[in-house]
Amino acid sequence: MTELAEKILNKSLNKQISAAAELIRKIEEESSDVYEDLQLLYEHTGNAYILGITGLPGSGKSTIINLLIKYFRKLGKSIGVVAVDPSSPYSNGAILGDRIRMIEHSKDPNVFIKSIATRGWYGGLSRSAARIINVMDAMGKDVILLETVGVGQTEVSVMNFAHTTVLVLVPEMGDYVQTIKAGVLEIGDIFVINKIDKRDPGELLYNMKTLLDHQNNNTEKEEWKQQIILTDATANSGFDKLLTSINMHGQYFLKHKKELYLKNRAEQELRDEVYSHFVDLFRDKFERSDNFESIINDICSKKADPYSVSVKIIEWIKKVDGSNKE
Repeated sequence: MTELAEKILNKSLNKQISAAAELIRKIEEESSDVYEDLQLLYEHTGNAYILGITGLPGSGKSTIINLLIKYFRKLGKSIGVVAVDPSSPYSNGAILGDRIRMIEHSKDPNVFIKSIATRGWYGGLSRSAARIINVMDAMGKDVILLETVGVGQTEVSVMNFAHTTVLVLVPEMGDYVQTIKAGVLEIGDIFVINKIDKRDPGELLYNMKTLLDHQNNNTEKEEWKQQIILTDATANSGFDKLLTSINMHGQYFLKHKKELYLKNRAEQELRDEVYSHFVDLFRDKFERSDNFESIINDICSKKADPYSVSVKIIEWIKKVDGSNKE
């Protein structure tokens, strides 16, 4: 067993936290020497309850997460937080930092918080998010809170990692229009309309109820009926109802959804690992090739176009790997 994996599994908090931080750093740097550690840790995963929190920026996700951390800590639970932030356009680093949003928990050794950048990875989650979730799971975290940036079709992938997903909305911000357009109704197990002290939730509540009533009426008896909770997270109003709903869905998940979840997640993780490898390999070979800059210059000067060039590259790849067969 590797030294890092051994320390992470040891449960000695000081050694465990430093080892996990080092492994996560390597994961973010996309180091090739993380595979043995991840392989050794994987058999120790699958015990944490993963709660996904998603929604528009400014909807109060971080405030809700702070309340959830306090709630689970009072129950004696060990907590992991993976906060997926927008990437800096210059450094690819996370723009928002965990210290800024959750500083009050930073000195609690039983709360392990990590902000990671999306880095343009489709699905709202960076490619490293699943690996980091597994590291925290292997650490023995009872609950892992997964916060994702924004809301839309790119957020759908959160369903493959979270057992329960909470979608946070705010009145008078066009949330229901975006929800309808993005087709993200299926994401949320629980919908939270937050900041009701500042804005009238009436219109959003009516539209959400109409949409969910139609959807819930078409589900089978044993299927989960999506719920809407009104909250003012800063005043702790409605939080008890949210906790009740989360606990209800957690029980429903264990009884009805866990087996399908495990299959879907395994498929997603395998696909992401393989696809990302070949994307990186191609990008490295292609963008660092001697011809890349001249191709770009030809496209800029209209001597070539991106469509015909891309077709030629694809055909070349097919010939190289022998897949261009009739």
